[in-house]
Amino acid sequence: MAEEKDGPVPETPTSFETRNTGDAEEGEVSIEKDKAKPKKVTYTAVTDSREWKDAKGKVIRARLLAFEAAEGEVAGLVRDGQVRLLVDGAKRFSLLPLDKLSPEDRAFITGLAAARQKAGPPGTAEARKP
Repeated sequence: MAEEKDGPVPETPTSFETRNTGDAEEGEVSIEKDKAKPKKVTYTAVTDSREWKDAKGKVIRARLLAFEAAEGEVAGLVRDGQVRLLVDGAKRFSLLPLDKLSPEDRAFITGLAAARQKAGPPGTAEARKP
């Protein structure tokens, strides 16, 4: 070892040891990349952007989103007492308890949900009738 004023310094190695990693052949390195593809998220907006008022009078501008539905079913607007709103400018939706909305907005949503149920799932004969 060479001596310096701060202490001993190790010498530079002249040979290196190779070893296997994973399923690689001797002396090779194997790296597996994550093959997960990005998840595509699609929202079904039931309303255009509009003002929603909570029970205390606070106003937000958002779109009402439908919940996912199995094929042949009508997508619900209320699930477990909550609605999905996509606030303008937000990337993700927010769940909001229906009872936190103003009575007018609750009536709007329940009326809209009833009309959607009456119309039936998209593509059915009931949905196509005027």
